[in-house]
Amino acid sequence: MALPAALSIAAGSHAKLEVVQQFVAYSEKAASMADLRALVENACNELGFDYFAIVHHIRFGRPTEDKVRLTNYPSDWIAILREEADGSDPVLRAAERTSSGFTWEQADRLTTISERDKKKFKRAAAHGLVRGYTVPNHVPGETFGSCHFVVKSGKDLPKESLPAAQALGCFAFEAARQRLQARTEPSDRYIAPVRLTDRQRDCVLFAARGKSDSVIAELLNLRPRTVNEHIEAAKRRYAVATRTQLIVRALFRSEICYSEVID
Repeated sequence: MALPAALSIAAGSHAKLEVVQQFVAYSEKAASMADLRALVENACNELGFDYFAIVHHIRFGRPTEDKVRLTNYPSDWIAILREEADGSDPVLRAAERTSSGFTWEQADRLTTISERDKKKFKRAAAHGLVRGYTVPNHVPGETFGSCHFVVKSGKDLPKESLPAAQALGCFAFEAARQRLQARTEPSDRYIAPVRLTDRQRDCVLFAARGKSDSVIAELLNLRPRTVNEHIEAAKRRYAVATRTQLIVRALFRSEICYSEVID
């Protein structure tokens, strides 16, 4: 496929969003992750950014074939990320607490910024990654992900481009995710959500609320033994050994919701 040299368009009130529209049109024809990377970089530059990263939230030093990691970050900074024993990142933590884009300066509104986090921001700035805009990407039942658009030292974030960056982040992450799925074997693709029966789900939900089998039985008009059977059947569906693992998996796969458990 012949890629455009740049996603350039005529100036106008909708110029930024037209960059995203062009990206979507070309990305559907991208034959490889390399093609997609070139398209993201072009769109990123057209919106006024210098760097980008499209990632699932796992440590850089952990090799994996089923997680998105598409970036043009400086190689020396990527090398540092790969060698870090502690993969904690304040921007990624913040991205897991919101559904809309935010600037890195706003990260402290979403998560506590420790002294170690401040040092990480300074180290990133030393490698040219100073100001950024992050777009969260959450797919139920999958590892959290996000897109990051960054400007070099001495530049301000192109605030007029942030709405378009929000859209680009959504489309770019999904395009990378789809390319990743297409190149993996069916057995290696994302695991389909486990579906519990209505009664299994009821029992798991009440267990997540801290209810005992006898209390759950009373609430659902069942025998305690039947409640236990439903819980055990749910554990087998998720291939886990304990109730704690079952509850965590059910929450992660959105079989039950945090709000239901808390309420």
